[in-house]
Order: sequence, then C-alpha cells, then structure tokens
Amino acid sequence: MKLGLNVVGPQVQKFRVRKGWTQSLLAQKLQLQGWSISPGSLGKLEAQLRRVPDCELMFLAKVLGISISELFPKITPLRQIGPQFQSGNRLAVFPARGDR
Repeated sequence: MKLGLNVVGPQVQKFRVRKGWTQSLLAQKLQLQGWSISPGSLGKLEAQLRRVPDCELMFLAKVLGISISELFPKITPLRQIGPQFQSGNRLAVFPARGDR
C-alpha cells in the first residue's frame, strides 16, 4: 500500500471514475456545494500529495453519494501507517510533538 499524506485519495479517485466524472467535473460539483477546490488540488488529493481535513471528507462523501466510511480503504494497515505518519520524513503543516 502506498502511504502518502492521506489514505482516502485512491478511494476518491475510484468513486469518481465509477461515476465517469473528470477531476474538473468533481471539482465543479464540490464548488457548487461551497468548497472552493481546484482540479489541481483535487488531483493532489487523489495522488495522496496533500492532507484531507475532516470537513473535506463531508463534502466528498456528499457529492460522491457515499458514506464517509466508504472513503477509507477496507484494509487499513495501522501498524504500517502509524510509524510513517509519525516520522520526521513527511511533509507537515503543523509540527508534531517531537518536531518542535
């Protein structure tokens, strides 16, 4: 499993493709709901190059017509994710406890 800055990106892409939507179309639908997101930012989300705040999960689930839980992979290897997420080798908007 590729571990990036989020675990929902591939799921967003999967549901978007199932609907036959482009990233531009999904971005437009999200914008109509009140989230100002560009197709480029959506592409980074799907590629796991940016974090996904919880409020964005609500927008994604609503527009894609799914539950928030469906945005998460069915098998999430927490023992693999934890150490990588907590390592100093990741991009972080806010410092973790040990990064200060």
